[in-house]
Amino acid sequence: MCGITGIVEYRSGAAVDRALLQRMNDTIVHRGPDDEGLFVDGATGLAMRRLAIIDVAGGHQPIANETGDVHVVFNGEIYNFAALRRDLEERGHRFRTHSDTEVIVHAYEEWGDACVERFEGMFAFALHDRRPSRFGPRVLLARDQLGKKPLYYADVDGTLVFGSELKPVLLHPKVRRTLDAEALGHYLALRTIPAPFSVFEDVRKLEAGHTLAVSARGVMIRRYWDWRTFAGDAMPPHEELVADVRRLLFRAVEKRLVSEVPLGAFLSGGLDSSAVVAIMSRLLSTRVKTFSVGFEGPASHNELPKARRMAKHLGTDHHEILAQPHLVELLPDFVRYADEPFAISSALPTLLLSRAARADLTVVLTGDGGDEVFGGYGQYLYERWARVLRVTPSALDPLASRAAARLRGALGERGAPFRRIQRFLDCARLPTVGARRLAWANAVGHAQVLSLLSPGLRERCVPTADLLEAHVDAHLRNLGPETSTNGIDVQVFLPDEMLMKVDRMTMAASIEARSPLLDLELVQRMAGVAFQRKVPGSTAASLKTVLRDAVGDLLPPEGRDAAKWGFNVPLDGWFRGKSRAFVDEHLDPARIARRGVFDASAVSDVLRRFDAGAADANTHVFPLLVFEVWAEQYLGGA
Repeated sequence: MCGITGIVEYRSGAAVDRALLQRMNDTIVHRGPDDEGLFVDGATGLAMRRLAIIDVAGGHQPIANETGDVHVVFNGEIYNFAALRRDLEERGHRFRTHSDTEVIVHAYEEWGDACVERFEGMFAFALHDRRPSRFGPRVLLARDQLGKKPLYYADVDGTLVFGSELKPVLLHPKVRRTLDAEALGHYLALRTIPAPFSVFEDVRKLEAGHTLAVSARGVMIRRYWDWRTFAGDAMPPHEELVADVRRLLFRAVEKRLVSEVPLGAFLSGGLDSSAVVAIMSRLLSTRVKTFSVGFEGPASHNELPKARRMAKHLGTDHHEILAQPHLVELLPDFVRYADEPFAISSALPTLLLSRAARADLTVVLTGDGGDEVFGGYGQYLYERWARVLRVTPSALDPLASRAAARLRGALGERGAPFRRIQRFLDCARLPTVGARRLAWANAVGHAQVLSLLSPGLRERCVPTADLLEAHVDAHLRNLGPETSTNGIDVQVFLPDEMLMKVDRMTMAASIEARSPLLDLELVQRMAGVAFQRKVPGSTAASLKTVLRDAVGDLLPPEGRDAAKWGFNVPLDGWFRGKSRAFVDEHLDPARIARRGVFDASAVSDVLRRFDAGAADANTHVFPLLVFEVWAEQYLGGA
């Protein structure tokens, strides 16, 4: 696990400034405190920081081929590297190390850019090829299929600058810090900035499953993997599917136990992380070290009791951390590692948990991805129910209105049950999957996004629902709204919310996170299964049925059948209590006005609605707070 960065002067051919490259590399030392490496060859410079996991003694990077004309810097793990190495050795390639990094070099020699299609794992790498060719030397960048590892780049005036994080890219003098208005609009709606956007106009993110090649003829981006091509409607017998999933799960966990440094797991007590830890306990001869985090506040937000019970059942060496309201004081530290405005509140306890685990471990396994792979989100059921309403003749609309009125009378206008039913009815008839996906999540609507931004920025925004809808092609539409919604989750929310959170917060603590439930073979197998097979019923108990049945014998009943819990920090109570002074200081109207990004009166209105109970902290207040704390570091004064 490492961080990478580099410069390619592809138009001018000017020599790379080695001192600048070194400074860029120094900004990501937290991603790799064990080692560093620089390679400069005329107009190309590559650099990396290393967190040593495999072949600790011999895995120094950059690594070259036998003739020294292909070099690579690499962030991540290639889990099928042993099988690839055997294949390449049979084809005549000679290896000098035992690291998975060297496999990338020889695989590129053998298969060219298509080598990425053979890699299973999490990766972002940069490979320099100076062998004679029509267009001279070239550099290939690649990001893994699901976007577990990040890769930023800026293509400015014939110079390509790239890095695992935004920080090294921003050090290059050609890269300007001009805010991207469209990205800010998406941030307010999603609380994260989706690829290919970044918060700055000059910088983009390489999307998951893509490569970028740069040479004298310019920059070319290619998609090499697409989840949508694997999506299908197969209906294998349930018992056969469960057996396949169990076999693939054990294999996925086993591959991720390869490490020369201490290894453990994050355990929430929910189905996904418990399944991973249960399999680890079966495969390892020693007790698994597990780590859990809980919150001071309502019991509904505290996972520690159920994690404790699961740890006892599985016999792990268990450790607990309690997050308290003063956690918001970590925000300046948090935004430095998040790089961009990132307002997913669960990232804060993830940072706390990672730092605690680092005292004992260098590698952790997680349960991330289970909901996307196995169908665990409530919106999949909502889409199933909503389909009925959308095919209801409009002549029945008055009947639906009268039913809603009766509910209002029975439950009360302000009652939570009524609000949920009314929101479902409002969301169900929205015309596109993208619009409904935002509505199911109670996201900030486009009209409110526009009201929050200053006039000069709002005119350049486009609806986030349209961005989400662009990920739904004809094939997904034919497979139904549940599959289309799942496609949006896998292509947008998984890489740009979940995996970004895990990468940034674990790397901030110099710890590597591995996600067995996102094993490529497992993901592709489940993508091809019809949604009614993955989620066979219309109640919450039917979510992730296949996973529940595949690991049911390994878990106690309460771990196998427990309802899904969210992982949001209880910010409502904190922001009305012990953390309110911090909020008021950073969202002071005069301060917002000086910054000039948000409309000060609209921000004040959000706080008034929050105090009245009409807006929640996680969705409405926290994104504004995070942006202002971020802006202090990345934009400086107003």
